[in-house]
Amino acid sequence: MTTQDPQADADTGLPTGPAAADRHVTFLPDPVVDNLLRAVVTLTMELSVTRERLKSLEQVLDNQGLHVSSGIETLAPDAEDDNARRVERERLIQSILAPIVGGLTGKS
Repeated sequence: MTTQDPQADADTGLPTGPAAADRHVTFLPDPVVDNLLRAVVTLTMELSVTRERLKSLEQVLDNQGLHVSSGIETLAPDAEDDNARRVERERLIQSILAPIVGGLTGKS
């Protein structure tokens, strides 16, 4: 006979976790590994959504007779676009790596 965890989810029997927004709860012995895992999961989710949206956009444009895939490969952004992309890249890096760096320095 197995005893059920009083904190377990009734449907799955798995332990319930902290609220999704709580970044200070750890599951593994090393909080840095927790932060790294959290970053990998976040990055994977972001990549999945981006791929789906890009594919949807290409399909919409293809349906309108605008075949953009080859144009994307040869696009050269101007200085303003390049700067906007750099800013967005930095924001993404901060949102993913800040918890890891904070865990290493004790400032999470």
